[in-house]
Amino acid sequence: MDLSAPRRASETPVDVETGLDDGQRRVVRLCLIGLAVLGTGSMIGAMSVLYLANHFPLLLIALSPIGRHLLLVVPTVHPAAFVAVATLRRLAFYVPCFILGRTLGNTALAWLEIRFRGAARFVQWLDRIFQRAQYPAVFFLPGPIMSTIAGNAQMPVATWIPLVACGLVLRMLVVVWFGEWLREPIQRLLELFDEYWIPGTIVLVAGTALYQWRRRTGRTRARHEHEGRTD
Repeated sequence: MDLSAPRRASETPVDVETGLDDGQRRVVRLCLIGLAVLGTGSMIGAMSVLYLANHFPLLLIALSPIGRHLLLVVPTVHPAAFVAVATLRRLAFYVPCFILGRTLGNTALAWLEIRFRGAARFVQWLDRIFQRAQYPAVFFLPGPIMSTIAGNAQMPVATWIPLVACGLVLRMLVVVWFGEWLREPIQRLLELFDEYWIPGTIVLVAGTALYQWRRRTGRTRARHEHEGRTD
């Protein structure tokens, strides 16, 4: 699950902004725009992974720091640079989520459940973990959902940032260790990428375009069905 899928601010459910003043609405929209921009970067990184993994590995994880991309670049970059870029990029995504949680207040969890259709139980499970042990939850389970939950709970920024940053550093160190353990198969895979990156990238771009088209038509169909039920 990922909040990073590009989505226009106008697609935010109307009830999310109910009860917010104009300043809060601007904050929510700016956060959603920021998430959409970062999400678009993730999509670009995913489409160009076959080229970037070999030639611009740090740019790849700056655009799209998902697990498989992180593993791909471990053998080709310095561990310190890897940890710094991956941590800052993920933190850049979590900050708007945290701000959304603080701003939306009681509707934050409902927003998460709407955003993650079919994953309401997972959101509720993370919320229960947070309620039982806030600091360990943020440290050991850093992510967009937990960041939103922490913001909704009004966790102090001075507490949240060190916890989530240290948690991310720990996670990246584990990725470095695992990537080094898989160094040989990863290097063979990178050689394959370098040989076939042009046709592979064409396939990835076509597949991404098809996915986005199906996603857009699915949302349009669902919106029309909803409007039909309410008429």
